[in-house]
Amino acid sequence: MNDPSASQRRIVAGARNAARILAFGGLLAVAVVLTRLLAGGRSLQVAAVSVQVERMWIVFAALTVAHAFTAWFLAAHIEEYLDRMPSAERAGWVFDEITTGGNAFVHGLVSRAVPRRRPGFVHRMSRRDPSAWVARGAGVLLVLAVAPWWWGKTGLRFGGSGWLVALALVLTVVNWWAGGRWLIGLSRLEAVRDEDGVRDEDDVQDAAASRAPGSFMGREISALLEPRSGATVDRAHLRWIIGIYRRLTDHPLPIDGTPAPPPGSGHGFDGAPESPVASLTDFQRAVIGINYLAVRDSFPEGDLPADPWFLTDGERSLYRNSSPPHRRVRVRSRRPRWSEISQ
Repeated sequence: MNDPSASQRRIVAGARNAARILAFGGLLAVAVVLTRLLAGGRSLQVAAVSVQVERMWIVFAALTVAHAFTAWFLAAHIEEYLDRMPSAERAGWVFDEITTGGNAFVHGLVSRAVPRRRPGFVHRMSRRDPSAWVARGAGVLLVLAVAPWWWGKTGLRFGGSGWLVALALVLTVVNWWAGGRWLIGLSRLEAVRDEDGVRDEDDVQDAAASRAPGSFMGREISALLEPRSGATVDRAHLRWIIGIYRRLTDHPLPIDGTPAPPPGSGHGFDGAPESPVASLTDFQRAVIGINYLAVRDSFPEGDLPADPWFLTDGERSLYRNSSPPHRRVRVRSRRPRWSEISQ
């Protein structure tokens, strides 16, 4: 893709900033653990400043705050972008740009979009995900870096404030939660490419996935005939509708000669929801075209084709000159739980 939007660039920049914070914290944790092992847990040089190892918890706490702050707003940006109904190509580009050009905390990331373990807010990390193993290792290092211990002449010793052990665990949990927030959100972009509009919010395995691409059921055509101007639609349902538009664009249906229904009698479709549709009336084609324009204008990042076969100059004129003017289609999104975590 040659022309990423401002929203895409914002997500990529935010993810890289979050990954840099994690990378810096991880390297710092390695240095602190080595200092505790090899230098008796005395002091560490950070940016030309000598810091006592027992005070390094302040630096890790500051990095944790920075990571949580970045993660919160990055996750919000991703959800807002998903509300723009990006095309599979655009959503996949963001995922690839981050996971192929980032550091070890995101490189090779395997999507965690779908909860794979009860309860439903737990998103299991794949064993084939190198970034998952890096995250686990960084969590262990953070606990070891903050906890009050060192290796002295007489072996392993503990000292200092016992509350640092509790703080080490709290910082690790907060970082794990923050990382899960934006990495699960990033995985949802990859899910857009994987699903590409073949799923409805009520059908995890939609029947359309196993049918011929050019076949359409009554409920699918009926969904395209529902008025869209000014409507508020669930995000998953709208993505399903956009997927039907794409299939219909690639696989035209024949037009029969059935006359238009009387005014006020509805959109002219009375077939059974699960019955196959063999053709469209010219009236249905026109209604689909006007609704298509409302959706396409509302979600430019969806990259819907400008000239599908079912859209003519007549529908364009009716759409542009309608009174009152057509209003933007709005998305009713399902915000993710604040408690979502990776495991």
